[in-house]
Amino acid sequence: MSKLFVNRMLFVSLLLGVALLVASGCKAAEPTANVDSQAKKIATFKGGDVTQGELDEFAKQSGFGSLSKDDPQYKAAIQQIMPQLVGIEIAKAYAKEHNITVSDKEVDQEIAKIKKQVGDQARSSGQNLSDQKAYEQALKQNNITEDQLRKDIRDNLPVQKVQEKVAGDAEPTQEEIQKYYDQNKEAQFTTPEQRCVRHILFNKDQKQKAEDVKQQLENGADFAKLAKQYSQDPGSAAKGGDLGCLGKGETVPDFEKAAFGAEKGEIVGPVQTQFGYHILQVTDIKPKHTRSLSEAESQIRSQLSTQKQSEAFSKWVEEQKKKRDVKYLKGYDPSGQG
Repeated sequence: MSKLFVNRMLFVSLLLGVALLVASGCKAAEPTANVDSQAKKIATFKGGDVTQGELDEFAKQSGFGSLSKDDPQYKAAIQQIMPQLVGIEIAKAYAKEHNITVSDKEVDQEIAKIKKQVGDQARSSGQNLSDQKAYEQALKQNNITEDQLRKDIRDNLPVQKVQEKVAGDAEPTQEEIQKYYDQNKEAQFTTPEQRCVRHILFNKDQKQKAEDVKQQLENGADFAKLAKQYSQDPGSAAKGGDLGCLGKGETVPDFEKAAFGAEKGEIVGPVQTQFGYHILQVTDIKPKHTRSLSEAESQIRSQLSTQKQSEAFSKWVEEQKKKRDVKYLKGYDPSGQG
């Protein structure tokens, strides 16, 4: 099962993008090196700064863990993280300067959007989940509570508002949507054929037992009951032998060949693999399915709109870095010059 995506910092990057804003009239303060703490200012700009604590938290949420100048990944982490972090902090400063705030209703609306997004993602990957269930699963998988997510949205939604103000409503044309669909139809919008299978696993010295159980099944015995009684696969035995629905490449070759060569309801085996002998039954066949353009259009439009806005905003970002006069403490300049 694919992991649903609601990582807190990656959520910020995905939903809000990297934001910079127009210059204020004041001069940027100098970074402070003489503060050995999380409050140490490692970058400054007209209107605000970035602290060591903010960098450490961003690095942790971005998958870099704790940053140390002795770590071989340190330079690469700085190059990747600092431009994003500086951009976000400048955007927050700009939002504060221009009284760009977030209401409870807007937070609720963003939560609703996230629920729909993770629900759509779950269902497109073959999981039969409601939006709410997929959302709860995503929070759990990413080790975040709804209160934490709401706080992140409230803190970072002003960044999105700044981005929208600067980038405008960049929308893809129908031709661009069609082109994207055609180029990515197989990779993104097609679910391969799947076989829903249950099995009973016997040890390598139990071939005769497997034959006997197969005969019982062909005579009408209950598969789930026999799986619970005889299967040496504890994970599936408790579920009556159910392995769920499998695509090609998701199991060992001999088992896959048997499963994809069987008719629905057919009792197959014993099939020998490195795990022992399997008696299996295909309970359902899900044919290859490709979502139509109409089904995928909303997802594509959103994705391309985000991309266009990001591209337009990135160009503006570079201009604003100069206007905001960003200064880095030695060792924190992503260009490697400081």
